[in-house]
Amino acid sequence: MTTIMVDPGPEAPERTIAERAYRLLRDDIISGDLAPGLKLKIEMLRQRYGLGAAPIREALARLSSDHLVRLEGQRGCEVVPMSVADARDVGHVRKMLEAEALRISIANGDDAWEADVIAAFHRLESIERKINQGIDDLAEWERRNKQFHVALVAACDSPWLFRLRRQVFDQHERYRRLSRVRTVRTRDISLEHRALFEAALDRDIEKAVTVIGAHIQGTTDAVSNALSTGSKHS
Repeated sequence: MTTIMVDPGPEAPERTIAERAYRLLRDDIISGDLAPGLKLKIEMLRQRYGLGAAPIREALARLSSDHLVRLEGQRGCEVVPMSVADARDVGHVRKMLEAEALRISIANGDDAWEADVIAAFHRLESIERKINQGIDDLAEWERRNKQFHVALVAACDSPWLFRLRRQVFDQHERYRRLSRVRTVRTRDISLEHRALFEAALDRDIEKAVTVIGAHIQGTTDAVSNALSTGSKHS
């Protein structure tokens, strides 16, 4: 029986106040609600989240390890800035990690893994149909998109690879959300997801790796273009 790796994700229960602070800050940084380069003052964060200074400091330390927050000694900390070069680097690393995790997962995947992939794909396909019809529910699309990609690699039996892949996925998601309207609405991402889904179910590892590479590169290119355009008008 294949061991299915579980990504705790945003729905996982929070056991401590510090964990709650970490989750809230992390989600707001990835979504862009806390903008790149923003100075993170403890008092401002206390008022924003209604939490004490100690759990917020602990959360900031953890986010520094995730490379989402940059500590500046006595000057406090800030949300890690974004750049075109970093977006391309993150996209390149994600392609490598995702491809290897996908190779292992497809080779290991059993009936339970396949059933999870099918369920995740159909949930994603359902929300993509709504978006294609003009219903604006991109937040739900982000959630289901992540669930689909996690389901695909869930049979990867390397905890370190799975963990690193998740960290880089979150970095790539942070960039993608800056231009998510462009990346969702100007590419037929639903067809890309279907091609990836079909390759995985066919156990065609090389095709799946090729599809995921092109899929990630398309997102990286769109984000890089958005950042380049933004810098010209700033």
